[in-house]
Amino acid sequence: MIYSLPKTNANTNPLMTDKQIQTLKNQAFKQLHPSKSTLLLTEEDLALIKRINAVVTFHNRNNLTRTQAYFDFYNKHPEIHWAFLAHLVSRNSGYYMTDLQTDFIKRMLSPVKHHAFFLFLERSNAAIFQDAYAQLLLYEASKIQKKNLFYLLSRFCVSSFMEPIWHDFLTNHNKHLLSIALIINEQHHIEQKIIQHPHIKLDVIDTWQFYLQNVLGMTQILFPYYEHQTIALTGLKISYFKSVKNRIEAGKFLYSLLFFNDCLRTKIWRFTYTNKHTGSRSDYDPKSFSANPANTQKTYSPTLSMCWGDRTHVFLNKGDWLQDFSSFHFLKALPVPPFICYTE
Repeated sequence: MIYSLPKTNANTNPLMTDKQIQTLKNQAFKQLHPSKSTLLLTEEDLALIKRINAVVTFHNRNNLTRTQAYFDFYNKHPEIHWAFLAHLVSRNSGYYMTDLQTDFIKRMLSPVKHHAFFLFLERSNAAIFQDAYAQLLLYEASKIQKKNLFYLLSRFCVSSFMEPIWHDFLTNHNKHLLSIALIINEQHHIEQKIIQHPHIKLDVIDTWQFYLQNVLGMTQILFPYYEHQTIALTGLKISYFKSVKNRIEAGKFLYSLLFFNDCLRTKIWRFTYTNKHTGSRSDYDPKSFSANPANTQKTYSPTLSMCWGDRTHVFLNKGDWLQDFSSFHFLKALPVPPFICYTE
């Protein structure tokens, strides 16, 4: 079943109390306005920073490498729920990148707009990875060294929002809180770095073609899974993508859909493990789509490597998106999706 985000959701699971949220706010404020004393880094710290930056750059070549890196990380560290959610959402980003090569989309977009739409998808995908994967690798290093290394977060230009969250996770192991915080952080990150960029707004976000995608329901996030030897779909239609609030609520809903149902998540994981991500929609619907342009019986859906090459991104905006504490209210509760439990 593909869900639509409800306008109101009375069914929620509490995540944090007001007192706990206020504590996080106070800690984030201290990170946002640090004392004048400069943190002295050891040679080991500097070597770790260099190594993490190199690994992030290596995997941040294209949507395929990013998507696989998320999945590999989740399988090594399944307590980091967000990595699996990021893998699935990144798969969908790849589908939208290859959709741009279909005749229907090409008729809608001029060559200039066509390239601008791809760069929007690619840079958003890359910006999230650049920010989040460094955090994941820092967690992995902390786990291996049995030492809290998150005092290094600022060296990767990660928002002050995340440092108290990671400190809390190392102490309390609240997987839900960390996942929702990462959703909030990454959506604000691309809001500041990508979506509010004047050129992106002019060439993509404020165009009638982007609006039409919302109207036609083309902003869906799909989770394929195996059900009785066939491939079924669940997921969410996201309306008004321009709204950071809507994107955060959508992320929370998808997280709940994935991690409040063990049997469904197992089936989704089995599909992702069995079917390597190529960017073609034939990955999950080979009856309707084909990566072979000569197959006129099916809708053409190329692989990512057939239509878009690697890109190198430079993110010059190093500012912290956290300028007030209004986004902390998203940490109060998680939606309970109206799903059924899928069984064998």
